[in-house]
Amino acid sequence: MVVRGETFLERVALRTRLAPVPAFESLAGMALSGALIAGVRLGLFEELARRPATADELASRLALRTDTTRLLLDGIEALGYLRRRRGRYVPTRRARRWLLSASPRSVAHFVASHQDYWNWWASLPDVARGGTVVDHHTAATDDPYWREYIMGQYELARFSAPELAAALPVPDGARRVLDVGGGHGWFAAQLCRRHPGLRATVVDLPGSAAVGREIIRTAGYGHLVEHREGDARSADFGSGYDVALCLNLIHHLQPDEITALFRRIHAALRPGGVLAVLDLFSDPGRSHPHPHRPDAAASCLGLLFHLTSGASVYSPGQLNEWLREAGFTEPERTRLRRIPAQSLYVAIAT
Repeated sequence: MVVRGETFLERVALRTRLAPVPAFESLAGMALSGALIAGVRLGLFEELARRPATADELASRLALRTDTTRLLLDGIEALGYLRRRRGRYVPTRRARRWLLSASPRSVAHFVASHQDYWNWWASLPDVARGGTVVDHHTAATDDPYWREYIMGQYELARFSAPELAAALPVPDGARRVLDVGGGHGWFAAQLCRRHPGLRATVVDLPGSAAVGREIIRTAGYGHLVEHREGDARSADFGSGYDVALCLNLIHHLQPDEITALFRRIHAALRPGGVLAVLDLFSDPGRSHPHPHRPDAAASCLGLLFHLTSGASVYSPGQLNEWLREAGFTEPERTRLRRIPAQSLYVAIAT
């Protein structure tokens, strides 16, 4: 996200450094986030998709303040998610594609879940002074947070799971998959779909596992994937697995916890078993317009992971060392087109 001028004079002001860019950068991001999150959580897009409305009509139908609704709709229209047709607001193609529940590409749950992030980012100065990070994985099992969080992660997984399943080498005759911290279980389900005969066990925290079971059952994959409750740092995985998935997990863990986790996964795999690690890494080895500047996605998400887990984004070199210590071969890296900011590493248990 960058600040760009819409008019010639604005572009000149930015190019000549006459405009106070930090003032815009610190404000615009909040406005964009706040408007989108509010639009989804208030049901504006769903209601306008059913029946276009003026600001007054929409406020009446949803029992909202008229003045706030008018300003919010104007803001969302400026962002390109609404347009007006004969004075009434309607969702644009972008909104219909990404923010309506009926769309197979909807990320509405993921957007709505970001309301929780505001307090996390607000705590950054306190954390920097030595305050305690907020571990969102400690929410109570019945906390509504889990549904919003895991449903949002599931929405994103739908885009990349088929590609990951195609990229992951599965040993001949493989029968069992261990998905550590797999939450929604969608990656495991797509892997089992691609390889008949595979069955998966997802091990995750109770709140996450409960939502994952529902997702898998609703999709009709209950015969392929089972969920077991357990903490990835201490759960008994069992043994005899052919494939293990560790996807978007290690950025929540400390280095010593990662080493211990990989050793326990190694013990759960058969000799020659495959371990897949998917995550965002600090130097993913891709071209960058500013080679001496930290990667923006890794820096931003690294801070987020630190605020919510006390962990960080790690480097491929660190991953290689942890895998070697745990008894795995040097991993091979695969780039996935649907999630270009992340990397998939595959290692073999020796």
